[in-house]
Amino acid sequence: MKRSALLLVALLAVAPGFAQAADKKPEKTKKNQAWVAPDFPAYGISSIGMAQVSSLERNADNEREFRNAIETGFGTLPGYKLQSVTWFLDGVRKAGATDAVAALEKSSLAGLPTDTTAFNSLKGKLNVDAILFSRLSTWQRQVVDPNTRGQSFTQVGGDFALVSTRDGAILWRGNFVEKGDGPYNDPNTAEVTERDATGNSTARMAQLEPPSYREVLEKLANRVRGTMPKPAAKP
Repeated sequence: MKRSALLLVALLAVAPGFAQAADKKPEKTKKNQAWVAPDFPAYGISSIGMAQVSSLERNADNEREFRNAIETGFGTLPGYKLQSVTWFLDGVRKAGATDAVAALEKSSLAGLPTDTTAFNSLKGKLNVDAILFSRLSTWQRQVVDPNTRGQSFTQVGGDFALVSTRDGAILWRGNFVEKGDGPYNDPNTAEVTERDATGNSTARMAQLEPPSYREVLEKLANRVRGTMPKPAAKP
């Protein structure tokens, strides 16, 4: 048999394996919708470790607020036990798995197949069933000028992924955005009662304020946690 024919036979032999691996890759989802692995219940997830929050802008203060909201939201999920970021990262450091967890975060949030090398280096070293990765992707707040027609708003968004510590499979993944609008402003009908020393309408500005970041974060956390599957029933 010619060399080219042998190569074709070899490729056909391994093709099914590649197909099976591709099947485990999470499907793309729309905003505010989560993808859930069909065999999620079989993993029996009960304990989740929350990894360090990251962000595109790398703003520590914003990441802290985002983290607090997500920890609070997931910490009250019925049937699940959440390890806080501090507690989980302490275990990761003791296990010497910091680089491995960082590699898993990168692949899972991008929706890519699990980095098997990274996963194998931490397998069996963490005392949780799954790792929750979260990344702050949107952090916006805009207050409309009293003399401009429009609406103020606050908007926060994040990317999330839950990865099994049994085999590195992505079990749940989604991209979420929450927006809180302030009152609509029409300068032709608005009443301005106070102005500061520079002539700006202070009272009107206060009325046009959109919801705070904290308010929007609470709604985002509730939206995200609402897409998590219920834990498998204990036998």
